[in-house]
Amino acid sequence: MKKYLILFFVAAAAAFQSCDNNDDLWDAIDDLKGRVQALETQVDALNGNVEALQTLYNGGATISEVTESDGAYVLKLTDGTTLTLSQGSEAQAVIPVVSIDANGNWQYSVDGGKSFISLGQNAVAEDGVTPQFRIDESTGYWQVNTTGEESGWTNVKDASGKEVSAVGGTVSDKFFDTVRVDGDMLYIKLQNGQELEIPIVPDVLCAIVDAEGKPIEGIQSFDSGVERSFIVKMKGIDNTIVTAPEGWTARLTEAVDEVAYLYVKAPGKLASAGTTATRATANTSQDVAILATFGKYSCISKIQVQSTGVEAEPPTVTSVTPSTTIQPTDVTLTFDVQVANADGWKYICQKSDAEAPDAAKVFAEGATVLGTSVTVEGLEAQTEYTIYVVAYIGEQYSEVATAKSTTAAEPVDPNDYYKAGVEINGVRYDQNSEGARLLEFASDATEDKLQITLPGSKTVSFIGKNESAYNLYTKRDGGATIAADHIFIGRYADERPVIEIGNYIALRNEGGTVAFKNLVVDCTSAPVNYSFLISSSNDGSQVGGLGTFVFEDCEIIFSKPAVISLSGAAANSIGNMIFRNCKIAYTGTANSNFIVANQTDLKGQDGFQSLVFENNIIYMTTEALASCVIFNGQNNTFSNMDILFDRNTVVNYLPSGGQGAVIVAAGCASFRGLTYNLYYSSPTLLRTSNVFGLRMTGGNPSTIGTMTPNVGYGVFSKSSDTFKNYYGGAGAEITIFSASPFSSMDFEKGEFVKTTEAAEYGSTLE
Repeated sequence: MKKYLILFFVAAAAAFQSCDNNDDLWDAIDDLKGRVQALETQVDALNGNVEALQTLYNGGATISEVTESDGAYVLKLTDGTTLTLSQGSEAQAVIPVVSIDANGNWQYSVDGGKSFISLGQNAVAEDGVTPQFRIDESTGYWQVNTTGEESGWTNVKDASGKEVSAVGGTVSDKFFDTVRVDGDMLYIKLQNGQELEIPIVPDVLCAIVDAEGKPIEGIQSFDSGVERSFIVKMKGIDNTIVTAPEGWTARLTEAVDEVAYLYVKAPGKLASAGTTATRATANTSQDVAILATFGKYSCISKIQVQSTGVEAEPPTVTSVTPSTTIQPTDVTLTFDVQVANADGWKYICQKSDAEAPDAAKVFAEGATVLGTSVTVEGLEAQTEYTIYVVAYIGEQYSEVATAKSTTAAEPVDPNDYYKAGVEINGVRYDQNSEGARLLEFASDATEDKLQITLPGSKTVSFIGKNESAYNLYTKRDGGATIAADHIFIGRYADERPVIEIGNYIALRNEGGTVAFKNLVVDCTSAPVNYSFLISSSNDGSQVGGLGTFVFEDCEIIFSKPAVISLSGAAANSIGNMIFRNCKIAYTGTANSNFIVANQTDLKGQDGFQSLVFENNIIYMTTEALASCVIFNGQNNTFSNMDILFDRNTVVNYLPSGGQGAVIVAAGCASFRGLTYNLYYSSPTLLRTSNVFGLRMTGGNPSTIGTMTPNVGYGVFSKSSDTFKNYYGGAGAEITIFSASPFSSMDFEKGEFVKTTEAAEYGSTLE
């Protein structure tokens, strides 16, 4: 590196981009203090450039990375430090030009570099100083300080001895002629033609840092005989040499995962019981340095140390307590630790019933901590643990201090409905619910063990793992009866166990609840034409009926004419029928009614309160022509029933002939909502009559909610009467797609991928 350098140091400032702009600024700032404050950015960058110059001029600097932004060049050195050089532009001010002369002394010029005045201070070697510049707000004069003391500021003077004002005049503060990176070198060409050449060695680092990874700054004070450790980040280093002042010792460990430790020990003897410390050379500071070599290059990382000569107290653990801010989990415990006169502390945490370690073992085998807390991981749930702690300075350690804490219970998996609980139609069920039972079946379970019993008392059945070759099923030899509340839940959210309806199930729980959640309900094996029947017992002791019948997050598969049949004497009503987030698949080819309620002997129509279909996919698994109706109550009036049919995807499940509607009845109380439904009919199917989403043969109800929007696609036979969402009434029309609303269709799996145009309609189920 060249030893005679003329460096024009002036800061870059975005506010001073041109003389014209500066004129406007000075017009606005007409007092001296304001003008001085406007130059603060230049002053800061001037001092930063002076500091950077000294580091680069002294030699031994290597760069690992160079970045540039808005005229500022950031140089990351291999010793972990960062330098910033500011390029600058124009400023209406007098700003010193600072350089180093041939003898290595600082000098400055206030006439643009025509003549220089020496500061009489060495810039290099061990006794080098770094001058600082500022502008006196009260006078506007430049000042310089080479002592580092607040009293060391003196006014900058020109060659004639006149004090130099910063305000007024125009100079160029462009620091560099060019800056370029060529291969593994950074070239900085100065305005006077001189050029610095600095090697760039990427992925190399030898930096002494604190616990937060920041470079160590300031003098590190040590009491007598104290040993302290410092973190050293190391990368790409071949060899190291550690040096320390006379009487001090320093050693560097091998790097593990690019981290080593520098141990520094002050002269003198650490105090302990019965001993007196030897006074070291007090109040002197010198460097502990690491000379790191990598290939043909090297760098020096160092810290300044100082011995106070004061007798040091032995290390002590002042407190160990379970954390009051971080609560135990099933696998972690957090402890807060306070130590005194220590570099750090070590600990062993183990079950309380294990043999306690002594201080020597904790120091030798314990984990090291430099902070004030530790979180111990990998523990067992609901178990008491004891932490054993010692504080240390170098090789000296304290007595053991302890604390105890107990881990929490194992957290509940939210996908485990049995433990975490789950809501069905607003009611929560879990393992503590009345009548809760867990049904799980091993791989060797025989088929006769998989029949689900239906007790006469309230039962909540959580159906877990079924590793056998068979599915669960209800009674096959004749109809079964539900005469109490029965809730069936697939235990795990990501699994849907199969329940086969072996024969029809008579619903005789008037006012009660039957619900299915997260299950596949297979109705294809029932030998009769329905799976659930509203009927009373022959002796009249049990009245057919139900308060609420719910299917949520289920797959319902059927092949017979109906799933639910409503007919017969006595009450025979279901207060609320709710199907939410379900896939309903019809695998047959004959005409069907998913819920059939058109028998003329049906009693208790006033007991029907609501019919809800929300976010379902309702489809036929084939394209066979059949007349399929979701709810057929053609011959009956449900004067209290409210109908909600929202965001459903209906595929090939459309009626043909008759009343021609997906939902049909003689009358009801209200249509609460019939919106965002997607109706699809395969183009290969031919219909001979109009089709509607909903129709009341006795006229529309008095209360009609939101009826649009809805969309449809398929064959519509009469151009004069298009497919409608419901029969009669304003706003019943739906938007007809000219192209299929599905980009792909899988009838077997019930997967219908919607196009972008249809994305906001129909079910959100995949």
